[in-house]
Amino acid sequence: MSTLATPDSNATSPESKIESETVRRILRALTGIDYGSVEIIIHDSKIVQIDRKQRSRFSQPLTVPAR
Repeated sequence: MSTLATPDSNATSPESKIESETVRRILRALTGIDYGSVEIIIHDSKIVQIDRKQRSRFSQPLTVPAR
């Protein structure tokens, strides 16, 4: 089982470059989310998709102008 860590800047093999880019994309998806989720989709032991859902929370309900 691998752990999520900061990408190794000394990585030189093609596999480690792919893994480093994947970790960067996951970290980018997490950046700036106050409320929400990041979902990682895996097929055949490979990450194929990263979904980011960001929520906006309001202290008071928003009002919609009448038509």
